[in-house]
Amino acid sequence: MGVAQLTEVTAEELGDVIRVEFVLDKSLPTHGSYLLGLMAASSDYSHQRRLSIEFMDGNVVDFSTFNHDQVDQEHHDHSGVHSDGTKVRASFPASSISGLGRGRIVTAYSHADGEEIQAKVPVATTGF
Repeated sequence: MGVAQLTEVTAEELGDVIRVEFVLDKSLPTHGSYLLGLMAASSDYSHQRRLSIEFMDGNVVDFSTFNHDQVDQEHHDHSGVHSDGTKVRASFPASSISGLGRGRIVTAYSHADGEEIQAKVPVATTGF
């Protein structure tokens, strides 16, 4: 049957928030771990940030951002994540991608039970 795959990802910067929508080809898995995320990088990849949502048995267990420059992970209130099964919407702090400059690269990824499922999925961005 296979694991849910990303079919579309959009990200919109709205002042102090980045609103992201992940669209899947089927419902989130209800067993095991599943991770959805964005990788944002400077145009030369020298600076990177990861914005991620981790699910365990279909429930949000972690909503966080990771700054590779500071080796610092910040956890956020799970109320910033909403899902209807095939769509996951999240509001990340815009500060989580600060310092990447113009021409930044943004892609999406997914993991299931610790293994990479998809990487470098294109993201339609607005306001970046």
